[in-house]
Amino acid sequence: MDFAQARVVEQGNQLHVVHGDDAKLYVEFTLEAVHQPALSEQEGRPIYKDVPHIRIHFPGDRTKQIFRPVKMEADYAGPADPVRFSRQWTAFMAQQEQVQTGTPLLEWGPLTKSQAMELKGLHIHTVEQLAGIADSNLTWLGARELRDKAVAWLKQADGGKEAVRLQGELEKRDLDIANLREQMREMAERMDATTQADGGKKAAAPKKIAGE
Repeated sequence: MDFAQARVVEQGNQLHVVHGDDAKLYVEFTLEAVHQPALSEQEGRPIYKDVPHIRIHFPGDRTKQIFRPVKMEADYAGPADPVRFSRQWTAFMAQQEQVQTGTPLLEWGPLTKSQAMELKGLHIHTVEQLAGIADSNLTWLGARELRDKAVAWLKQADGGKEAVRLQGELEKRDLDIANLREQMREMAERMDATTQADGGKKAAAPKKIAGE
């Protein structure tokens, strides 16, 4: 899996900057103590400054990662890191654990805890990341089988969401039908009451006497 580089796409007369799928990346922000040579020389002792850094792992690839200072301003290559990875940045600023979106492997039934920890060592933390691993990165024993299980599980989960949606639509339809029947019943009762009232008025009308 490669880092989702920006590319320019032409749509009509407009140019848009498009990024790849960053959701499959494991991104974390850290504070790193960076040596400050000028200040160190001035003070006569080592001076360090905490500088935000970004570390990007590519699930399934042990050898590839990006580690650099956080890009705080947008440039020709794309938006600032806090904008592009806003959820992780927000968690970092709040000093909270930076978790990835998706189903944690430790909560996924088909995996044992030891398997989940092994995958964590490969920077694979969620079922979604496991399902998105490219064939070229399926290098460990049983990798393809686990990846296929993750793909099948996500498809089943999507099917479950569709079933819930359909069930909701059916319940709404039944409720609409029940409401319509109630409205028709009330309308029929009002019509019967009106008819009976009109009949009573006619029955109570005085008879005309001949010669009057």
